[in-house]
Amino acid sequence: MNTLQKQRGMGMWSWLLVLIVAGFFLMCGFKIVPMYAENRYVVSALKSLVEPGTALADMTDSEIRKKLTSFYTINNVRSAGPTENIVIKREAKRVLITIDYESRVPLFEDAPLIGSMDVAVMFKNHLDSDSPGLCCKPIAAKQDRAEF
Repeated sequence: MNTLQKQRGMGMWSWLLVLIVAGFFLMCGFKIVPMYAENRYVVSALKSLVEPGTALADMTDSEIRKKLTSFYTINNVRSAGPTENIVIKREAKRVLITIDYESRVPLFEDAPLIGSMDVAVMFKNHLDSDSPGLCCKPIAAKQDRAEF
């Protein structure tokens, strides 16, 4: 009889705790995963600029912005960060395109015990026309290594 009492399993409070923890992680996943999915479309848009048959140096800044914006429209990129933060720098032999932006999502809005809590993620996507294989990684680290 004593062994049956030890083998009963989890009680109601244990199950409630498991459900609360699982619900929290599911809620975080549903809020955070779309931000990273949207950034994948931004990376794909940058990679589409260096496809074979397209010369990035021959395109004007407005053509580059138009191509990126149309890619965003087709792939349902809704946040303003990727569209507003396109920076194009032209040097003698290369074109640098940077799309650095922050995406912010409210995790809790006026929760009774916690208050308001947001999740902010910063994305740094850089494209160098000299090395398109290194697309979408920050260029500053690469430039620092080249100077030394």
